[in-house]
Amino acid sequence: MKLACPEEEIIFQRLTLPFTQEDIDAEYHALGFDQPLIIQFLIFIKIMFTGDWGSSFKVVMDSDVKEIIFQRLPRTLEITIICYILSTLIGIKMGLFTGSNREKNTDKISRIITYVGISIPPFVLAIFFSQMAAYQNIRIFPAFGYKSSTVGNPPAITNARILDCILTGNWIILGDYLYHLVVPLSAMIVYQLSIIFRHTRSSTIGVYQEEYISTAFAKGCTEKMILNKHVLRNALTPCINMISMGFPQILAGFIVLEVAFDLPGIGQLFAWAFSVGDYAVLIPLIFMLAIIVLIFNLIADIANAIIDPRIKLT
Repeated sequence: MKLACPEEEIIFQRLTLPFTQEDIDAEYHALGFDQPLIIQFLIFIKIMFTGDWGSSFKVVMDSDVKEIIFQRLPRTLEITIICYILSTLIGIKMGLFTGSNREKNTDKISRIITYVGISIPPFVLAIFFSQMAAYQNIRIFPAFGYKSSTVGNPPAITNARILDCILTGNWIILGDYLYHLVVPLSAMIVYQLSIIFRHTRSSTIGVYQEEYISTAFAKGCTEKMILNKHVLRNALTPCINMISMGFPQILAGFIVLEVAFDLPGIGQLFAWAFSVGDYAVLIPLIFMLAIIVLIFNLIADIANAIIDPRIKLT
C-alpha cells in the first residue's frame, strides 16, 4: 500500500520494528485514514471538542496529549495574564496622559520610545534583552531559565507556578520565579504596550477635538473631570478590539519567548512539537489558540456594546 504524507510518517512512527503490511493496514484503519475525507473531518471536529486528542508519538512517546498540554498550559496562561494586564494598564494610562498633553516633552519622549518598541518584533526584543542580561558586567537579572539551581519546585496543585507558590506559601520560590520572569516579560510588555499606547493616544487626541469637550471646558469642568467622565470612555471605544486581541497575540508571542528564555510552557512545547513533526500535539495547540481568539473577539463585541450604548448585539 502506498501511503501519502503525513499519514505515512504518522503510521510508521506508531509502529515498532519489525512490522508487516497487515500491521500497516490495521493502523491505517485504526486512525480512520480509510474513511472518506468528510467523515475524517467530522471525526476530527468531534475529537477536538471532546478533548480526546490521542497520544503523542514523538514529544513524549505514547503519552496522553491532553495531559502533556495541561501540564504546561497553566504556566503560560499565568505569565500571559500578568503581561496582558500590565501592558494594557500602562499603555492606556500613557496614551491618555500623552494624548491630553499633546506635543509636550513627555508626549515626544513617549512617542519615540513606543515607536521603537512597536517597530522591533517581540522575538528580536527577546534576543536583545537576553543578550543584555547575559553579557553585562554586573548581571542584575538572569538571561534565561525560570528558577535558580538551588531552588526547587512547589507542590503541583494547579500546575501554575505562581499560584502554587501562593497556595502553599513558598514565598522564596515565588520570588525567585518572578525574578527570572523580569527579562522575558519586559520584552513582551514593551511591544504590547507600544501598540496600545499608539491607538489610545490617537483616539484621545481625536476625542479632545470634539465640540462637547470644548463645551465642558467652557462650563468650567476640570481637566481631571473631563478626562475621567468624557474622554476615557469615548477614547477606549475604538481601541477595544485591539486591546482584546492583545491576549492571544501575547500568548502566540510566548512561542518565541519561551524558547529564547527556556521557560517550560505551551510555547516551548509548540516549538518542540513543530521541530519533530508531532502533529498529535501541534493540532490541539493550534485549535486551542483559535478558540482563544474567538473568545476574545466575543469579549470585544460585548465590551463595545457595554461602553457604547449605540452598539447593539444581534
